[in-house]
Amino acid sequence: MVESHILIVDGSAAEAAGLARALAGDGHRVEVAADPAAAAHALRAERAPDLLLLDLAFPHLDTVGLLAGLEGSDRRGLLPVIAIAAEGDADGRVRALRAGADDAVARPCAPAEVAARAAALLRLRAAHQRLREANLELTQRSITDPLTGLFNRRYFEYRLAQELERARRHGDPVALAFLDLDHFKRINDTYGHATGDAVLLAVARVLQEELRRLDVCTRWGGEEFAAILPNTDAAGAMVVSQRVLRALRSHGGLVAPPLGSDAGEVVRFTASMGVAVHEPASSHGAEELLRRADGALYLAKRQGRNRARVATAAPTPTRTPVVRSRPAVA
Repeated sequence: MVESHILIVDGSAAEAAGLARALAGDGHRVEVAADPAAAAHALRAERAPDLLLLDLAFPHLDTVGLLAGLEGSDRRGLLPVIAIAAEGDADGRVRALRAGADDAVARPCAPAEVAARAAALLRLRAAHQRLREANLELTQRSITDPLTGLFNRRYFEYRLAQELERARRHGDPVALAFLDLDHFKRINDTYGHATGDAVLLAVARVLQEELRRLDVCTRWGGEEFAAILPNTDAAGAMVVSQRVLRALRSHGGLVAPPLGSDAGEVVRFTASMGVAVHEPASSHGAEELLRRADGALYLAKRQGRNRARVATAAPTPTRTPVVRSRPAVA
């Protein structure tokens, strides 16, 4: 049995000691609070209890109010509560259960029974935690690119809408940067898709190292990446872009053999970037911002690659961002 931390808040020292012995005998770590301040401190601790035994008649403590407060807290879903009521106090047990207790017992408590009830609630707690973790993992997978670990395009679109709305409310600019690897098809054709994937991973690591924590870095698709840079104007976005490009140029490259050969050679890679900025006063939305950043990226490719370009304030005529086909430019 995995050790659980159980907090006993009980006004009867003798009964608390008997419950503690029974619970400790089941392999739990037991803490007894002797006063309201100790109980509050234990409940606020970073390592909160896994289960609470609460005496409804604990002196100078609003136990029903405490239960209601736990019900509204983030931790309540992972903290089962067994209420201890006075003998014959059915109304107290009902109030406790309605206020958020998961179980209720009457005095005199049979320690073995309370320990069994605690074990049952801890099993439910463990099942709840497993379900919660599974849901978190599913959520993470739904917004993450499986190869690079960056956010995916679905999450990018959600966050871009959020950032544009925030910019509208607070009057801050938002920059969008597209990065596209140069001649990536040549890498795949020469060295194979496994090497291509390794290059994408290397670029993802560079982006994670060079961007701020508040920036949203995404694998847009294929060999293309996108980053949302909140509260960033055109000059700031170009500084970030040049930093990323310098890091890629100084990267030592990867060693891989060409297809059909056993002799490894260094595979180096560069990228082109396009930047567009959404100003707070702009009436254009996400689609126009994407189109302008894409146009700036296309210009960087046409002007020789391995460089960054920023879009002008006026809309740049180019293909829509929904169809990601760039004619004869890689």
